[in-house]
Amino acid sequence: MEVKKQKGFTIIEIIVVVGILGIVAAIGTNIFFTVIRSSTKSKNINTVKQNGDHALSTMERMIRNSYAIITNSDAQICENGMTKIKIINSNKEETEFELVDSDGDPSNGYNYLASNSARLTSDEVRVASGSFDCLSSGDFNPKTVTINFTLTQNFSPTPRVEEEATIDFRAVIETRNY
Repeated sequence: MEVKKQKGFTIIEIIVVVGILGIVAAIGTNIFFTVIRSSTKSKNINTVKQNGDHALSTMERMIRNSYAIITNSDAQICENGMTKIKIINSNKEETEFELVDSDGDPSNGYNYLASNSARLTSDEVRVASGSFDCLSSGDFNPKTVTINFTLTQNFSPTPRVEEEATIDFRAVIETRNY
């Protein structure tokens, strides 16, 4: 009698191969999603940083070169914790910087930073907190203005914690109006 050689795999061989493929697929999927999350986080940080740098550099340049700091639309001048600061710029025109809160609840933070109602930050970010602090040491000495604000990504569903991007910005500026 002739023994026929069977072609194919045993059940054990199939189970081992399926198990190995399952482990490789799980590791590959985990690596793929980690890369995607890192890419999203990097994009969010970049967006927040660009918005904050633009707003801060614009305000810093204009305040440093301003002719004077004057009473803002909240009737404040050179106080701590202001949400608005008004200057007379080098063209002798008034410019007011403001933390805009369009929903009426500052405990949620502010919607954006503005200069005379023109946005300094985009819709992609939200001002989590912020203030303008002013220190004056007399009529003929330069005033020191401190700008503090925290920007965060403006998400419409809430993001995963690992994708959140929040950056603090701060500048201390001495005006040149002496």
